Amino acid sequence: MTKTPEVSSTVVRAISVINYLNDVSGPQGVSDISKGLGLSTTIVHRLLTTLKLEGMVFQDPRSKLYSLGTIFLDYANKILTEMPIAPVVEPWLMSLRDDTGETVGFYMPTGQMRICVLEYESQQEIRRTVGIGKRLPIHIGASGRAILAFQPPELQDRLLATLRVEERNKLEQILEEVRNQGYSTNEEEINTNVAALSAPVFDKQNRVIGALSVSGPMFRWNRKTMEPHIATLLAATEKITNAL
Repeated sequence: MTKTPEVSSTVVRAISVINYLNDVSGPQGVSDISKGLGLSTTIVHRLLTTLKLEGMVFQDPRSKLYSLGTIFLDYANKILTEMPIAPVVEPWLMSLRDDTGETVGFYMPTGQMRICVLEYESQQEIRRTVGIGKRLPIHIGASGRAILAFQPPELQDRLLATLRVEERNKLEQILEEVRNQGYSTNEEEINTNVAALSAPVFDKQNRVIGALSVSGPMFRWNRKTMEPHIATLLAATEKITNAL
């Protein structure tokens, strides 16, 4: 007879609170978390109080809303410095930076967001800079959509359900285009006068794990000037995928 592993329900619930705060956009109240997880407000409040004491959640003293604590930045920095894929990705980032003359970054998904985990800045005087650790919505921008387009349907549906009908329909069309062509672009979507070109990277199970992105000022980097570099970007992501 196989014994069922002993699991702490309190720990599982605490993890569910952390995952919920990671998946949603913006700070959340006790009632929001309670409703989202199907737990009583009493239990959620008790879990948040404990997580707050450990630095895992932060409560705004004025709004009383909760968000993830800064301790996760320490965790992220440790993961990034010890990340096994960094030695595989970094040479291609440098190569793409030198080939295009623009800033090149590697983004990874985290819930409904994406985070810049590696970046090599352009060496030109006027350049685009994102910053390692910067989090952005996964449905906005070239690198976000390069990841989202190849995520499982259930994850896509969960995000699409949070958007207005018009925005959802437009995004679905864009994601289909990204899947067909294998890369994503944007011009002035997030920042004025900035454009980006991005393509997904997969693991050996063909799961999307991130995206390479080349971004720069539009007077130098736009959909027309991107075209000669698309094949190089796709070749780089394929080499990384094969190496992983």
